[in-house]
Amino acid sequence: MNEQNQTTDRYTLADLERWSEIAREIDPPIRLGVFGDPVAHSLSPQMQNAALRALEIKMQYARFHIRANELRSAVGLLSKLDFVGLNLTVPHKIAALNQVDNVDESARRIGVVNTIKIENGKLRGFNTDGRGFARAIR
Repeated sequence: MNEQNQTTDRYTLADLERWSEIAREIDPPIRLGVFGDPVAHSLSPQMQNAALRALEIKMQYARFHIRANELRSAVGLLSKLDFVGLNLTVPHKIAALNQVDNVDESARRIGVVNTIKIENGKLRGFNTDGRGFARAIR
């Protein structure tokens, strides 16, 4: 798969379960993404991949269609698959709060995780929506 196709494709839990086979064919590797249901409409891959290319960071960002009942399994796979981060959209933001190893104070206060950072096999939840909203109304 090349970068051009990446902007319209989306992956599933079944894809994550066999990621070692899929990932071999993707260059640069997908190490970032967004989990959602629905997710096909997300423009995040186009924006994030443009930024990654501009900064010469050799990785890609992709869409993952993950259903609510698949979230725990999908999040559990992230640290094993060499991902570095993930964004969450509806309906996963609230459920993810209990699926990470630790939660940033802002996310804890808001009660919602929209970003997961993966470091040393640990998942850390953040919420960037609150800051963005506050900035917008200022």
